[in-house]
Amino acid sequence: MTKRQTKPSVGREYFTLPWAMFLTLLIFSACQSSTKEAGSTAGFDPDKDYFPDKVEVKHSLGFGVEYESHYKKLHIFRHYNDLVDTVSYVLLQRGTPTPETDLPIIEVPVQKVVSMSTTHLGMFAMLDGMETLKGIEIAQYVTNPEVKQAVANGKIVEVAPAGALNVESVIGLNTDVLLGVGYPNSQNEAYQQLERTGVPVLLNADWQETDLLGRAEWVKLLAVLLNKEALVNEKFGAIETEYHRVLNMVKNSRTEAPLTITGIALGDAWHVAGGRSFAYKLLQIVKADYPWKNDQSTGSIKLDFETVYEFGLKADFWIAPGSAKSEEDILSRDTRYADFKAFKKQQIYNIFGRYTEGGGNDYYETGVVEPQVILKDIVKIFHPELLPDHELVYHSQLK
Repeated sequence: MTKRQTKPSVGREYFTLPWAMFLTLLIFSACQSSTKEAGSTAGFDPDKDYFPDKVEVKHSLGFGVEYESHYKKLHIFRHYNDLVDTVSYVLLQRGTPTPETDLPIIEVPVQKVVSMSTTHLGMFAMLDGMETLKGIEIAQYVTNPEVKQAVANGKIVEVAPAGALNVESVIGLNTDVLLGVGYPNSQNEAYQQLERTGVPVLLNADWQETDLLGRAEWVKLLAVLLNKEALVNEKFGAIETEYHRVLNMVKNSRTEAPLTITGIALGDAWHVAGGRSFAYKLLQIVKADYPWKNDQSTGSIKLDFETVYEFGLKADFWIAPGSAKSEEDILSRDTRYADFKAFKKQQIYNIFGRYTEGGGNDYYETGVVEPQVILKDIVKIFHPELLPDHELVYHSQLK
């Protein structure tokens, strides 16, 4: 694998920026460099293990961590670009000497973080790390009341309220690291500007994970930045235990779930979950019969309305019908949906158990670090006899 290295620099590319922004970036870059150079290492003990508690990445495919006595190496594996590569960082314990390395250096524990995705917010809450969160993309899609209040009080800044990242705003926060979302073409100009001034951009690609535990385990990446390995091991260990308890309950059950369809038509096209997709894996866990279970797609499959309609007439369950939150929403799109067996039996479920009218959905926030709860929801839908006392949390039944 090729390691892509990112080092702060001031060069010719700055002159493509507006002159005022150039001066701002240059000044902040100089200030940040001075701060890092001024750190004292007088109390450093070369024989001490500064990280007695360590994380082990067991489920996630997207990152890894190595430990030395006073620094860590964080590796982020990029699988979403045409060129698969690894981007690595040195996470240096504050007050210790810098090792010889060409890798970007982030001092830990980080003290000021900007997050560009609501999927990170549940991780901050889980690790009691909200005091380090200084910036978010936009508050409109946030469900966490503590974060919303902090934005209202000016303690957390919206760095992309109009949709585009405000580079000067991020730098003005004296940000230690920005947590972005890794996807094709995510290395945009704004991120490159930040990296050139010494603000590391870590791209989280939890959406690429193949199961719920893998997606949730990205909380360990935040933990190594915050030096909260002991806490994350305790909390994630409890999540794993409960997740596997419920999983084994389903495995040991002899009950098969009936035929199920997914998605909803947009125009003449209907995108259903592929046979190797994250969405189908949940259906597979609960032993649901699925028309496209033998398909090899890891994403969605584009089908015509009539193809899915034939299965909808006899499918007992209908899961995740787009943005629909009620039966009325369903019928407003096409009255033919009333012919579906799942519609007649009121067996339509979506991921709007916790959402805000502004567009926030806690399924993509707290739900990311509660895979055991999402699993319980799915089991409750298809095998209610296994969890008689569980009430749906992140899923809702459309009525």
